[in-house]
Amino acid sequence: MGMHQALIRKSLTIPLEPMRWLVVGCLGIALLGLAVPFPVFPPCPLLTVTGVPCPMCGMTRSVRSLAVGDISASLRYQPFGMIAALVGLGVLIMWATPTTRRIDSVRVPIVVAISCVAISWIWNIGFNPTF
Repeated sequence: MGMHQALIRKSLTIPLEPMRWLVVGCLGIALLGLAVPFPVFPPCPLLTVTGVPCPMCGMTRSVRSLAVGDISASLRYQPFGMIAALVGLGVLIMWATPTTRRIDSVRVPIVVAISCVAISWIWNIGFNPTF
């Protein structure tokens, strides 16, 4: 089996229990962020030190814009913010549904995870109009 085929076959196993609590925590922080007039999170350390945005830069602003219904701003800040919000919503729905609550982990192909990070970083460095 070639290296490329091995990479495609490998996957990450993501435990859902910590992911569920991470989503709940993020929702709490998001609600706090909507309630207070100042930023809840400090600026990105990589961007602050090097001037280069990290793959996740813009996610907070993207999800915050999505929460107030500004979809175009959400997509402009970071398109993966909408995807993250949808995944978080999916995790909460799975947790709330008795038939899927017993699922304890999900498998994500490594190539998908690496591709998402790479595309997000390419977007931030090359095309993101907010940096």
